[in-house]
Amino acid sequence: MTETAALDTAALLDITGIAPGDRAQAAALLAAPASEGTEAVLAFLAARLGSAEDSLPALGASQSDWISAYLRFTPLLRTWHAARGIDAATSAATLADLGRNMAISRRVHGSFGLDTYGWLRHHYAGQLFQLGRLQYLIHQPTHAIPGVGPGEWIAGVHIPEDGGLGADAVADSLAQVRPFFAAHFPDQPVRVANCESWLLDPYLAPRLDPASNIARFAALFTPYGTPREEPTDAVYFTFRTRSMDNLAALPRDTGLQRTVLERIDDGGSWQLGFGFLALR
Repeated sequence: MTETAALDTAALLDITGIAPGDRAQAAALLAAPASEGTEAVLAFLAARLGSAEDSLPALGASQSDWISAYLRFTPLLRTWHAARGIDAATSAATLADLGRNMAISRRVHGSFGLDTYGWLRHHYAGQLFQLGRLQYLIHQPTHAIPGVGPGEWIAGVHIPEDGGLGADAVADSLAQVRPFFAAHFPDQPVRVANCESWLLDPYLAPRLDPASNIARFAALFTPYGTPREEPTDAVYFTFRTRSMDNLAALPRDTGLQRTVLERIDDGGSWQLGFGFLALR
């Protein structure tokens, strides 16, 4: 199964934001026949497009198979976006997360790959969109959120590696959410957003300048539930490593870097915090 005919390779790599260092290997994947693993992923993507299903079965596919499948499936996803009335700019901003995550993978591991291939399945199922600075995953919560009824759709807030969290950019993005889903997914309206992030760990906010972008972002959300132990999240998103070995070698140039490492030095562990907000 291939869906690349509608776009030449250069245009496809541009739309998906593939970085210069990854372009030659990505183009080589497209030039070669689709592997068995790629075909398995393509069948998975075709079955999931437009679905709310969230599971990730074992497909026996390599990271390169996933990259190849995502690239080959991109024209079909763009057509699906257009049929929903989603503008080309929003479609492109959403698809660019493929190249962004590949670039992060290269930075972390020093090689071509996509260790977050499972995360991108949400984009390619038509479940996640980038609206301005932030991304939103339409879903039904698996844990109780105050004021959210059973079966209600909500928008999960995610922060792509794409700059800071300036108050104006965040506010502009949040203001787009309800109108976007009302217009393009009228059967899945949203009025609440939630965020699950180490940035909402109750430990962090008191140690930040209240006027900082991160503190102001975290303050938008009302906490709910019990924070969950996720010891490596703060390290990964601050330093792009999951290794907890040799933390002393990591930089401590910023206040955030020092806060992340000093908590661990003191025997503490970072947590995933949960928060919600009403969308306007």
